[in-house]
Amino acid sequence: MVAFRSKYYSTNQTMDDSFLDVFLGHPADGTLTAWLADGGLWAFLIALAAVVGWIVVRIVLRRGLKQAIRGLDQHEATADVGMAVQAANSWISNILLGVVFGVAAILGILHVLGNNVDPAVDYLQNAGSSTGNWLATDGLRIVLILFMSWVATRVARRVIPRLLGSVMLGQASTADHDEVLKRSETLSSVFVGATVAFIYVSALFMVLTALTVPIGPVLGGFGVAGIAVGFGAQYLVRDLIAGIFIIAENQYRTGDVVTIAGISGLVESINLRRTVLRDLDGQVHVIPNGEITVASNKTKYWSRVNLDVGVAYKEDVNRVVEVLNEIGHEIAADPYYGLMLITPPQVLRLNSLDDSAVTFKMLGDCKPMKQWEIMGEMRKRIKIRFDAEGIEIPFPHQTVYWGDDQPPFRPEVVAGAVRDVSTPGTTESNSASRPASSHREPTAAPVVKAPATGSPDGEILTPERREELLAAIAMATASRVSDASTMDIKARTLLVDTSDTE
Repeated sequence: MVAFRSKYYSTNQTMDDSFLDVFLGHPADGTLTAWLADGGLWAFLIALAAVVGWIVVRIVLRRGLKQAIRGLDQHEATADVGMAVQAANSWISNILLGVVFGVAAILGILHVLGNNVDPAVDYLQNAGSSTGNWLATDGLRIVLILFMSWVATRVARRVIPRLLGSVMLGQASTADHDEVLKRSETLSSVFVGATVAFIYVSALFMVLTALTVPIGPVLGGFGVAGIAVGFGAQYLVRDLIAGIFIIAENQYRTGDVVTIAGISGLVESINLRRTVLRDLDGQVHVIPNGEITVASNKTKYWSRVNLDVGVAYKEDVNRVVEVLNEIGHEIAADPYYGLMLITPPQVLRLNSLDDSAVTFKMLGDCKPMKQWEIMGEMRKRIKIRFDAEGIEIPFPHQTVYWGDDQPPFRPEVVAGAVRDVSTPGTTESNSASRPASSHREPTAAPVVKAPATGSPDGEILTPERREELLAAIAMATASRVSDASTMDIKARTLLVDTSDTE
C-alpha cells in the first residue's frame, strides 16, 4: 500500500510538471523564472492577446460603421441616422470594446495566477442571466418606447415643416415665395419644438411606468403647477396663439405700414408675443399680439392713391374733370413718379356736394408705401394748374337765410341800410326829433326800383357781393333793434317823469 501511494504521488508530480517547468529546467521557488513558469507568462500572453484582439476588432468594427454611415448619408430619409451612428462610433469602438476585452483579460490573468475567480464568474453569469431576462421583458418594452419616440421625433421634424410650407405656399403668390419660406420656418420651429417636447414627456412617463415608478404624485404636482401657471400666464398664452395666426395668415410683416390697436406706424419687428411699431413722430409702440383685434395693412402687395379735390360751385364740372385727368396722366408719364404707379390716378366720380365746395374723388394704384409721396406731388400740381386755369379752391363759408316771410331782396335797400349804419349820429338826431309817446307808429321803408341785374351803382351782383350785402343787412337790423329798445326805454322814463309832475 505504501509502495502504491509512493508510486501514485511520483506519477502525479511528474504529471504536474508543466511544459514551462520542464522547458525552464524546474526553476527554484521565489525567482522570476518560477513565477513565469507558475502562470506569469500565461498572464502576459493573455494581456497581449486582449490588446491585440481589441485593436483588430476595433479596426473591423470602425470599417463596418463607416460603410454603414456612408450608405445612410446617401439617402435624405436616413441622413439623421447616419449622423447619430457617426457620433456613437468613437464611444462604441473605443470604450465599449475596451471594457469587454479588459474584463475578460483581468479574469483570465487572475485565473492563471492561481486566484479563485469563480465568484466573479458566477456573478457575471447571474448578472447576464438577470439582465437577459429583464431585457426580454421590461427592457424590450423600454427600448421599444425609446425607439418609437425617436422615430416620432424624426417624423415630426420632417413632416411638419413640409406640411406648413406646402399649405402656406399654396395660399401665397409667386413673388412672396421667399417671404413665405421664412414664415414657414419660424412657425415650423415652434410647432416642432412643442411636438418634440410632448413626445419626450410622454416617453418619460411611459418609461417610469415600465420601471414600476409611481407617477401619480408627479402628475398631481404637474397638474397643480399647470393650474398656477395657467392663471398667471393666460395673457402670455393668448399673445402666443394670436402671434401664430398673425404669422401663419401673413396679416402683416416687417416693413409694412399698419394700424393695429388704434396705433398706426411702420412694423419694425414681429414675433409670436408682440409687434413693434414706429410712428411718424419716431415713437416706438410695443403692442402685445393678444391686444390686436383688427389689423389694417396699408402696404400689402400694392397701395392706392385716394385723393379728394374740392372746387367752387361756380366752376364748370366737365372742365374740372378734364384738368384733373390730365394731371393724372402727366404724373404717370413722369420719369420718377411714373415708376411708382401701377395705374394713373383718374377722377372716379363727383363724390359730394359739400357746404362750400364740389368734391371730386381721384383713385389710382401704386407700389406699396408710395401713395403718400404721390399724393403730395399731385396736390402741388393741382394747385399750380388750378391757379393757371383760374379754377377756385374755395374756403369754408356760409349763406344766411332769413325765412319765407321776409321781403324780397333789394340791393338799394341794403345800400341805404349800410349808409344809415355807417353815418354817425343819425340815430341819436332822429331820436331827439321824435315826440315822446307811449306808442310809436312804424314807418314804411321807401321802395326804390333798381335794375334787376345789379346794384344801384350798376355793379354786377356776384355770389360774393350777395353775401357781403346780406351781412350788412344783418348788422343794420341788429343796430336798429338796439336803437328801438333804447328809444322805448327813454320814452317810458319821460312818461313817468311827466306823471309825477302832474
